[in-house]
Amino acid sequence: MKILATFGLALALAAGSLPATAQDSKTLRVGSWLPPHHLIVAGILKPWAAAIEDETGGSLKFEIMTSALGPPPAQFDLLLDQAFDVGYGVSGHNAGRFTMTQVMDLPFMSPDPWAGSAAAWLTYEKYGADYGEHDGAHVVGLFTHSNPNINMAKGRVDTLEDLKGKTIRVGGNVTGRIMSELGASPVQLPPTEAQTAMSRGVADGITFPSESIDFFGITPVISSITRIPGGLYTDTFWVAFNQDTWDSLSESEQAAVNKHSGMAIAMLSGFAWTNGDKHGESKLNEKGVEFVTLPEADVTSARETLKPLETEWLAQAKEKGFDGEAILSYARDMVQNYRADTQVNVVK
Repeated sequence: MKILATFGLALALAAGSLPATAQDSKTLRVGSWLPPHHLIVAGILKPWAAAIEDETGGSLKFEIMTSALGPPPAQFDLLLDQAFDVGYGVSGHNAGRFTMTQVMDLPFMSPDPWAGSAAAWLTYEKYGADYGEHDGAHVVGLFTHSNPNINMAKGRVDTLEDLKGKTIRVGGNVTGRIMSELGASPVQLPPTEAQTAMSRGVADGITFPSESIDFFGITPVISSITRIPGGLYTDTFWVAFNQDTWDSLSESEQAAVNKHSGMAIAMLSGFAWTNGDKHGESKLNEKGVEFVTLPEADVTSARETLKPLETEWLAQAKEKGFDGEAILSYARDMVQNYRADTQVNVVK
């Protein structure tokens, strides 16, 4: 009996010395509606997951799904329903649901993906716990895409006047409103249908960063691209755990996730979108697509025309019991702190 007891003790000690992957590894499913090679998956989610797996010694693993369980607007509800453990999505795909979180979606808030993503997260980290917009989920990251352009298949936008009467594909509710205010007719379509829509004349153009134009195969139908200095709009993306999944993690596992989330996700986004745009623009240049820049006077005019969106957002914030002015001011301060074009080491 002593021999058996000694043998049992040895087995227990041996098990205790095994790495976590051999004992109690948890595999969390990450819901995904984009192809595995899209920059959000390959450039943000995969390195994020790998860093956490390494940090936990393999006690946490992530399985990024390769087939979508539903369309993009359904992702948050799928997360709440525990269709997967971790998810991501676009706040603007659910109009009116994430109003406060979408502060960075307002016109001319995000000059680049570094500043926009950092400001989105830091503002949410400061105020978001009170919003109640993500109840049932634990948000670990917010980020924005890079500056969008007006990409035209038909016609050309040299001035705001040229935009009037054009049908423009948009991806979210705020973007649609922006196009309407500037005189265009927005049409909301999945990006996978954009090329067909423009080749058939259903849409004259599309608002998208250069990366997305190339990724979704829209480059062949684009004839000209208009850049809007200052960033006409942006979409705010969320990354979140189902709350029950989050609560099931140990304190050390939660700490590992937190270490590689938040601003780490924001910075991964800055890298991903910047590099993606460089690749996308190279493909557009190969095709000979002409890039034009909206004149400064028109940019000023657009800012004035779109001012009511900010006024309305502030009114909604007040109705919900929040100090919208303080939130907006803080977001803008964070943008300035993290602008990619900030000059440093300059002798005055």
